[in-house]
Amino acid sequence: MLNKATPVILSQEFFFDMNKTFVSFNVKNSGNKLPKYQQLVNSLLQDIEMGELKPGERLPSINEASEECYLSRDTVERAYTELHKMGAITSIFRKGYFISESSLKVKTKVLFLIGRMTETNQTLYNAFLDHFGKNVMVDIYTYQYKPREFKEIIGQQLGNYHYYLIQPHLIDEDEETVKILQKIAGDRLILLDQNFNSISHAHASIVTQPKEQLIALLENQLNLFNKYHSFNLVVSEEDYFDPALINGCSEFCETHGLDFQVLDGLETEDVRAGVIYFTLDDQDLVRAIKYAEANKLVIGQQVGLIAFNDSHFKEILVGGISVLSNQPIRMGEMAAQLINENDKGSHELALQFIPRKSL
Repeated sequence: MLNKATPVILSQEFFFDMNKTFVSFNVKNSGNKLPKYQQLVNSLLQDIEMGELKPGERLPSINEASEECYLSRDTVERAYTELHKMGAITSIFRKGYFISESSLKVKTKVLFLIGRMTETNQTLYNAFLDHFGKNVMVDIYTYQYKPREFKEIIGQQLGNYHYYLIQPHLIDEDEETVKILQKIAGDRLILLDQNFNSISHAHASIVTQPKEQLIALLENQLNLFNKYHSFNLVVSEEDYFDPALINGCSEFCETHGLDFQVLDGLETEDVRAGVIYFTLDDQDLVRAIKYAEANKLVIGQQVGLIAFNDSHFKEILVGGISVLSNQPIRMGEMAAQLINENDKGSHELALQFIPRKSL
């Protein structure tokens, strides 16, 4: 394809350096399970992002790249075609392939894989976009907490994105799951909320330790629990909840003499005096308020309420709802930062408890 661009005359020394970039391809991608053409696409995009390849610089010809990378001509040609579609490179008739002047404007493509689009995940997504800036395009996929759909989506989208932001809620760390995740290059994979330690290559993760942190946070507010005799965790089959939350609540209640129960949703008769209700879903929170008022119970005195994750309306609802938060805004910001800094480390994000009048 003929593009109107100014040819760049390169010295022999520069062309040798360019070839060294391609020689390193085999070292950087040793053990990578992605298709070879996609490995080459990702490698070149990363070099552009890191400033190792600059606009106007010439790439080796298809034949030269094929020899340097030990790849077939068809593989290199397919990689160059994909990069051309992205606007990362341009071709000049009888001159060759060059890094496009607009290459730095190529949007970073991110796959965001979640169980469902909850309010918490919407908050995380918005924070990620705000922190990353305009030069990103995010496609959201939901697997409805079904392991088969989780694996199918990843398998179908391998090689289509620069980064894979994956939240493996209710997904077991089994051999098949680890195998599919390992097909994503380590520098392109970011796991949220939980990490799979059996993944062999280095990758980024942002994790919480909900059980230990939950117990410590509740014990710091122990004086608020003195007027209650029971603690009910309200969950829904349709929503994700970390089993560690149940274990943490149960252990805290056992230690401090509170009756503990897990409720599948709420009915009017479930809301009683002397009970704390910890709701993971905002609809259950609204029901708890409605049923407490219907039963003429004073919230914060006769009935305690704790919600999961904060929002503006929770700050003012019935004088303020106490919240336990896994800090989705901070998690979204951290995910963007990991990509921008090419960080493949595992990072821990602490839970946060905000006491208000509802407790």
